[in-house]
Amino acid sequence: MSAPGSTVLRLGGTSIRVRHRTVAAVLGSLAVLFAVAMWSAATGSTALGLDRTWAALLDQGTKGDEFILWDLRLPRLATGLAVGACMGLSGALFQNLTRNPLGSPDILGLTQGSTSGALVAIILTSGGLQLTALFAAFGALATGLVIWALTRGGDPSGYRLVLVGIGVAAILAGVNGYLLTRTTIVDAFRAVYWLTGDLSGRSWDQAAVVAVVLAAGAAAVTVLSRGLDALRLGEASATGLGVRVTGTRVAALVTASVLTAGAVAVAGPLAFVALAAPHIAARLTGSTRSFMLSAIIGALIVTGADMIAVAGIADRQLPTGVVTGVVGGLYLVWLLTAQRKKGVMS
Repeated sequence: MSAPGSTVLRLGGTSIRVRHRTVAAVLGSLAVLFAVAMWSAATGSTALGLDRTWAALLDQGTKGDEFILWDLRLPRLATGLAVGACMGLSGALFQNLTRNPLGSPDILGLTQGSTSGALVAIILTSGGLQLTALFAAFGALATGLVIWALTRGGDPSGYRLVLVGIGVAAILAGVNGYLLTRTTIVDAFRAVYWLTGDLSGRSWDQAAVVAVVLAAGAAAVTVLSRGLDALRLGEASATGLGVRVTGTRVAALVTASVLTAGAVAVAGPLAFVALAAPHIAARLTGSTRSFMLSAIIGALIVTGADMIAVAGIADRQLPTGVVTGVVGGLYLVWLLTAQRKKGVMS
């Protein structure tokens, strides 16, 4: 018998409880995401309108419209969708792992780690976009491994992981500042622009790379979901249920690090997306374990922010990271204020 507000689906010998509120939130978010994506594809410096966009999508438009859509806008849009989904999923993993509303790659230092890798590529090797992306991914993964190494002697969750991450982030911020002082003005400009985060000029190849990372991360989350659910009951209860506590935590940390690395390597450190997406998903579903919806909301945030960035100010386009930073910063202030009023910070 299903609980009120939910339905039990039986697939062979497996029973899955589906909450009506979660289904409604997922379907509603997908509808909004589709509308925003279509509007983003139809607008820009050359407005196509929905009718010409549909025609170009179906290969029935003019060559000019098809070039604008398929070669310029859709690669950027696809990259933004995949990057946002990676960040949303990564943030949900971190917040479930730490059981802390501030658990995200931005707070825990992975974003700063990717920044360090990118700065090394830009400043010390004068590398191009591909080398910068590779170093950024390596920096995020290396930071995740360092955080795991510093917390493996105890319970790598809650405030322990958050505090270690904040400490590592502070160290890396100092390293990044030093690297910026050891370069030329040209390389410093390149570095600062990358640090802002942007989606302009992205290609189908880059979208495909992030999509592969997203697919691998989603598969890993599906496998880890049972263990993460058990961990919410406590380490003793999880062990009693047959969950390998340490293995589950390490796998979740590695998965979140890989998702962050893939997203940041292509788009740069788009601030606060990974922090905000899981919170919005939780408010829509009433559950802190909304991995799929967190990915959808992350994609929606990045796509919407990029659409605003393209519109720009006084016909001047903005980097995507400027929009996510402003909106995300306001969200973080609101979150901290709300937590303070409740008297709870975990």
